[in-house]
Amino acid sequence: MKRFTLTLSFALLAATSASAQKVSLTFLHGFTGPDRPVMEGLVKKFNDTHPNIEVKAQAQPWGTTWQQLPALVASGRAPDVVVINEDQITGFVARGAVSPLTAAELKTAGIDKAKFFGPLFKTADYKGQSYGLPISSVAYAMFYNKDLMKKVGLDPNKPPRTRAEFLKVAQLCTVDKNGKNSTQAGFDAKNLDTWGVSLYNNWVGARAAYAAILQNGGSMVNSAQNASFNSPQAISAVQFMVDLVQKQKVARPNSTEEAELAAFSQGKVCMFPSGQWYLDRFETQKMNFGVTFMPRVGGTARDAAWGGSSHLTLPKQPASYNAAKRKAALDFMAWMALPEQNLAWTATGSLPTQAAVAKNPKFASAAISGIFDRLGSVYATSGFPWVGQVMGPFDAAWEAAYLGKKTVTQALNDGVAESNKQIEQARKNFN
Repeated sequence: MKRFTLTLSFALLAATSASAQKVSLTFLHGFTGPDRPVMEGLVKKFNDTHPNIEVKAQAQPWGTTWQQLPALVASGRAPDVVVINEDQITGFVARGAVSPLTAAELKTAGIDKAKFFGPLFKTADYKGQSYGLPISSVAYAMFYNKDLMKKVGLDPNKPPRTRAEFLKVAQLCTVDKNGKNSTQAGFDAKNLDTWGVSLYNNWVGARAAYAAILQNGGSMVNSAQNASFNSPQAISAVQFMVDLVQKQKVARPNSTEEAELAAFSQGKVCMFPSGQWYLDRFETQKMNFGVTFMPRVGGTARDAAWGGSSHLTLPKQPASYNAAKRKAALDFMAWMALPEQNLAWTATGSLPTQAAVAKNPKFASAAISGIFDRLGSVYATSGFPWVGQVMGPFDAAWEAAYLGKKTVTQALNDGVAESNKQIEQARKNFN
């Protein structure tokens, strides 16, 4: 009896020791700039509050991770947790480099996808399965000059939401050196003092056209994941954008992002659609500006704007991988995605990933909160493995149409043909 009691005691002691054994996780991310200290602070906080889990974080350039990850997975040496961006994640999933997050695992870890902005969470979904948890988000927004709006008799606290409202602001704010706007007789489009809206020819400029297509019910790819940005809905939406330059004369032709950025900073452009990352610049310049969600310039099907994001993922591991590590990794992911941590991460310039954070009093008087009412309508270029093979030709098509080198229909048709040619080659590299 005594021997049995001792044996049982040793067994319980061994079991307790095993359960209390510290699990060590490797965490790879690409936050190497001013956001790095914030991430390091969050990791330290997690380690301090989770004595049985130690997260060892490593920061390196995103491009390095994209190059190394497939080989690391193939050799069984992948990190336990990796941050992957929206334009890369579906490609890694299709290559079999990322492990799916099952509904049971999400539930056990306390991760409720319904608490996140829907399209943001679905950015890391592929063929009905979830592969990532969003922790960082950026979006295309529209900055506008309140002084210029007020000068032409518009309410600076009521930015445009519809195509008609947007066009009205653009027309009234496009004023020549004689003080006439684009709706008045005698208006001189070749001698302007201020412009209504900024459009330009790089990939960021093309994201305004991307939003317009989605707003009109179009899409970048069809159900077969072939390029489809030459649908009637897409052509109509992009035509409106091009007409702002070529017919309405409310946007400067043949301009660059740098030139339009300077013009907006100097009070020469009323509306400047671009990435939210310019917020700090305009605040530093002490401009009297507002921020609003991208108006429905493309159509009335839905609100939509382009967005970018970063997701916590679990790379595929060998069959011998320790189940305790996967559980610990899910616990880390769940903790990182909690509202408290997401609120801390917004200090880097990221947007909230969930409504609970967007409603925090911290943002009550923040200019960026002007887009918070529609954060659930931010759509990343994701869901298909060949993002580059779609968006590269699309950006080229936008530039050709914007510059008047091709008609909108010809530019989009040529872009789709080139995109599908590239997709045909890319399919060979994906499962």
